Amino acid sequence: MNRTFTKQYKVKSLLVFALLFSTIFGETLKADEKPAKKTKVFVYEDGNFTISSVSEDFPFDLKYQGIIEISSDDKMINSISPGGFVEINKTAFGNNRRLFIHADDNSKLTYEYYVGKTKTSFEPEGKKWLAEILPDIVAKSDLGIESRIHRIYNKEGLDAVFEMIENRSSTRKSRTEWSFFSMETVTVSGKSKTNALKTLIFDNQLKNQDLRRVIDEVGDIRSNSTKGTLLRFILENYKLNTEQAAALLEAVSTHEYNTERGSTLRMFNANYSDDFIIRKAYFDIIDDMEINSEKGNVLKDLIRKKTLSNDTWISLLNVVSDFSSEREKGAVLLFALPYIPKDNGVMAEFRSVLDDMSDSYYVLKGEITTAMLESGLSTGNQKPDKGSLLSYLRTAENISSNSQRGQILRKANRLFINDDEVIDAYFAVLNSMDSEMEVYNIMLDLLDKNKLNEKAMYRLLRQTSNLVPDFQHGAGAILRQVIQQFPLTDSNYNQFFQIIERMDQNSTIEELLRMVIDHPVLNDKLLIKVMECNQRIEVDVEKAAILVRISPHIPGKDSSVQYIFQSMTKELESEYEKNRVLKTIR
Repeated sequence: MNRTFTKQYKVKSLLVFALLFSTIFGETLKADEKPAKKTKVFVYEDGNFTISSVSEDFPFDLKYQGIIEISSDDKMINSISPGGFVEINKTAFGNNRRLFIHADDNSKLTYEYYVGKTKTSFEPEGKKWLAEILPDIVAKSDLGIESRIHRIYNKEGLDAVFEMIENRSSTRKSRTEWSFFSMETVTVSGKSKTNALKTLIFDNQLKNQDLRRVIDEVGDIRSNSTKGTLLRFILENYKLNTEQAAALLEAVSTHEYNTERGSTLRMFNANYSDDFIIRKAYFDIIDDMEINSEKGNVLKDLIRKKTLSNDTWISLLNVVSDFSSEREKGAVLLFALPYIPKDNGVMAEFRSVLDDMSDSYYVLKGEITTAMLESGLSTGNQKPDKGSLLSYLRTAENISSNSQRGQILRKANRLFINDDEVIDAYFAVLNSMDSEMEVYNIMLDLLDKNKLNEKAMYRLLRQTSNLVPDFQHGAGAILRQVIQQFPLTDSNYNQFFQIIERMDQNSTIEELLRMVIDHPVLNDKLLIKVMECNQRIEVDVEKAAILVRISPHIPGKDSSVQYIFQSMTKELESEYEKNRVLKTIR
């Protein structure tokens, strides 16, 4: 009785929701619009849904899974990846035909062909029917898109690929209609060119003369995650000339999110060139960013990776002068001091930026000025005895100013000793500060100047964890520096990955996991932690990018690492991204 009541309750609830939904949303499209595609969802007594699709210009029910390879004439399915399938249904004038093609674990294909309810031999009738309908299906769907684009690009070139992409693109509208027993969703849709572009870039070796046009197309993609993933893939796999690099920077400038810009620019830094076009485009992007910490971390990464020309230094300092955060401005100036050339023009610009800082930050300005003069300390050649350092740190306990405490700790960074008492005194001062911007910059400076022992790293990671809720950009910057100090102890690895698991910025998580995968210390334990953290990424394109990067490191069959990898691949919602990962383990 209870089960019957539950079923009836589900049906009634769904019907009430249907009537309410139709009242609110029933007028989404005009009644006289003629939809191209309809999807009907019928509600049965057991509360389950069954879905069928029909279309005036695409009169098929099409379901598929796996990597599908189509013949060169688009009339036959040549292969399907292990476990994949293709199912095609078509009803016309009351007659129904259905074809189901399934691949076993060895990719051997089996065919089931039905005319009405009668199972019929695939040879020759089913094969003939497939040859008749498949060209229309492949022209209007993503079926076999990988093999088709590869074939078209290599035989006919980029123009033919773009022509195919444009022919498959259209706008999208929808409305929902309800009757007493059913719901009908009407959709006018065309396949997005995004999957086609991803296939073109991920699955083909692009010709040098095509890179500029492809990069321009990537710049038009609306999804920040997809755009960033594709641009970073191009950066890692192609040596760009000045024109191509400028086009890539133009694409980066279309990102809406500072984190995506920062992630791509930090990868671009290794290939930064002092060409005027590149310099202007690069610093225009940073100047347009809104988050000071993200801007500062891109610039500090550039300073660390490249020997910059005087012109680049002046452009960099001009950008720093426009920072809205005086603390981040001061942090970049302090970081730059050991690298900056002793050129009159560059030093004049440096002093100009320093002079223009707000007088309310007089402590920070004084610290930078002192650092310019204290060449002995600034090179890290002097180390005090433990007692002197402890006494020095204790002077900060009765100081209320964050700036003055920061000044003391930054000097302590150059004098730091991996000793338990020193570590306790140092982090006691750091923990007492209430400026997250100041704290994160101090910890970055500590990591830059010292190799931390287990206890010091543990305390730093605990402090970093406190930044995640309100200052995730800073936490991400610190973790990027922590990776440079790998290997860690097991407990510190746990702390490190627990911080990532608390994050919700997809591009920050992806960048950190990418750096861990590329580090020489990578092992099975770290692989598992990376895959666990990868679940925090909400978009499949970046989640799949991590799995693709992991794939070469996955051990052989019957390992727990491989099982987790395959399970997480299957959990991807995007069939395209799932197939992209599967191709790496075929």
